[in-house]
Amino acid sequence: MFCSHCGFPLQDGLVSFCPNCGQRLNYNTVAGEQQSYSIGPQSAKRQTCRPSKHIAAVALTVVFVLIFGAFLGVFDIVNNDSQTPQKVDIVMNKDGSYFELSGDFLTESDILSVSLTTDGRIAFSLSDRISAKYSDYYWWFVDDNHTAYTRSGSGLGYVPYAGLGIQKTEPVLYYNAQTLGEYDVSVECYVLKDSGYVCKATYSGTVTYVGEITEEYNWTYQGVPYSAQVSFSLIDYLNYKEMNTKGRAVTNYGNVISFITYNDPTIVELADSLKEAYGDRDTTGQDFAMFVLAFVQTCFEYPPSISGMGADMYQYGQNEYFAYPMEAIYYRMGDCEDTSILAAALFEALGYNAGVLILPGHAMAAVGLDSYSPGVYSHHLFEVISETVNGVTYYACETTAHPPGPIQGIGLVSLSGYNEKPYSSYVGKDGYNFYVV
Repeated sequence: MFCSHCGFPLQDGLVSFCPNCGQRLNYNTVAGEQQSYSIGPQSAKRQTCRPSKHIAAVALTVVFVLIFGAFLGVFDIVNNDSQTPQKVDIVMNKDGSYFELSGDFLTESDILSVSLTTDGRIAFSLSDRISAKYSDYYWWFVDDNHTAYTRSGSGLGYVPYAGLGIQKTEPVLYYNAQTLGEYDVSVECYVLKDSGYVCKATYSGTVTYVGEITEEYNWTYQGVPYSAQVSFSLIDYLNYKEMNTKGRAVTNYGNVISFITYNDPTIVELADSLKEAYGDRDTTGQDFAMFVLAFVQTCFEYPPSISGMGADMYQYGQNEYFAYPMEAIYYRMGDCEDTSILAAALFEALGYNAGVLILPGHAMAAVGLDSYSPGVYSHHLFEVISETVNGVTYYACETTAHPPGPIQGIGLVSLSGYNEKPYSSYVGKDGYNFYVV
């Protein structure tokens, strides 16, 4: 038996706490009496299985799938990087969502299956044909769209996300929510010998649970509560995730414009929802632009920086990663360039001229306004940064001024700047500038 938190091998008998990590055990560790367990937030170290002829590699997730009506069947899909067709099953659910299955989840293999339970979970199960041979199982579950880092088991820091594992006597793994996503699932199968538990086989595959995602936003602006929402398919997000994978660390700053996907239907829908929330007031000037900026500031979290590494390392596992607006919407999170790109896309979709201001170590959205007032602000703390491009005056928009701090107005930029110099001193030098759509 193994600790579900750190993977430490446990002696037979009733154990309440792991002697290695000190975490409370969430199940009975007596052989043959272990209870069903749903995956929780704790991370666990996987116990590897000895090689077996049954080991199946986790298949690559296929993003682009054509579904005609309510068709149920098997597709042969060719990976662009390989001449070998990859077989994928598409299994429709009653609610219109569907499972895309590969590896040992293929129906013809009769090894692993997946289903939605009536109590709101996802069940990953070994077939009776396979499970009849074994007595214990070690399941391993990886959410392919989890952030790259997660909180450590002790809660005192962050560790790279590697998945979640659990030792069970039951040949089924439950995910405790019917959440759309891409999941790599594997199971090590054990038999009890005189020498102890022996791993005899490992089975694995990928399940992509596809359907409609609805994001709802609630925030307060100038003392008034507002709400907005947007719906999109998981495939819409996955398409952007797989786009331009080798060009996310932007060094030619002019390329940031290609990320401002203001014509995307999800961006248009969210922009319309913001306009509806604003009511019958004017939606062409500075006041509405500030309303939109406050929405981004309030509703999109800034990723934590860990161990001296940037926020992109926490979220995407890369030192620098420019995200498309759909990715920020999916995670409800993004660092300065990600939320600036999102805000610029919303501004453009709402009829404003917009872009992104790139500064050393920082990025801000930019919005073009015919008239502008900075309002009352402290000249000891802020400066106003603007630039006229092709006859339009653009004003910097700080997207990372999140509550509980105050909303930061359009044009206002912290005087603390970079390397003890105001940000305005960098505009127009070494590629630091306003890049507009």
